[in-house]
Amino acid sequence: MSHPSDTAPLVSVKFSGVVLVCGDCEERSSGPKKLRAREVRKELKHQLGDTRFKLRVVESSCLGLCPKKAMALVAIGANAPPLAAEVHNEADVSAFASHLTTSFR
Repeated sequence: MSHPSDTAPLVSVKFSGVVLVCGDCEERSSGPKKLRAREVRKELKHQLGDTRFKLRVVESSCLGLCPKKAMALVAIGANAPPLAAEVHNEADVSAFASHLTTSFR
């Protein structure tokens, strides 16, 4: 008997990885005071725009990392191990983007 998953409708994509920005971190009382998921997402997209590879940057629901006074970010790609970060400010976001450009090639 054939299962529906045996013939999954797979499609090709034009990106080599995904960066998840936790949207629930800003809602928590112990979350970051000055970071907003939408702005973090925009900043990451801006900083990763000139790379040779394409990463899709999306806002997600809770990632289960729940850092104190920080926002959780996770990057997943086919050619690199998953990376997780706790960002407290815009400098941390820039450092994470910089690290992604060297890790995801």
